[in-house]
Amino acid sequence: MDYRNSSSNLSQNTIIYGHSRLDTTMFGTLKNILKTSWLNNKDNYIVKLSTKTENTLWQVFSVYTVPTENYYITTNFNNNIEYQNWLNTMIGRSEYNFNTTVNINDKILTLSTCYGSDKRVVMQAKLIKRAEK
Repeated sequence: MDYRNSSSNLSQNTIIYGHSRLDTTMFGTLKNILKTSWLNNKDNYIVKLSTKTENTLWQVFSVYTVPTENYYITTNFNNNIEYQNWLNTMIGRSEYNFNTTVNINDKILTLSTCYGSDKRVVMQAKLIKRAEK
């Protein structure tokens, strides 16, 4: 998890990084989000994330590759307009239209890993359910 995030107090954008390992541990299969076979399986559109204290469900709204940059890993925003502009950019980057609405009241989960030597593959999802363990 990004050092600016907390699992107990979610930021507007919570980021989890993983190495894209050849043995597919960690985020080794994240690159599959850009394949038709992944996109055709709607079960893939929900991400389950568990911490020591809660279980969460997230609905995917954007998948894409991006050159190495920092904008997509912004964790908090100065105001609602800045946050909405960021959300619009993330939706606009998606290589697939998930028909999911996202707004300033949503908490976002960003999964990111390397994609070649100078790009990142990114999946972004909005929080749809939280339950204490």
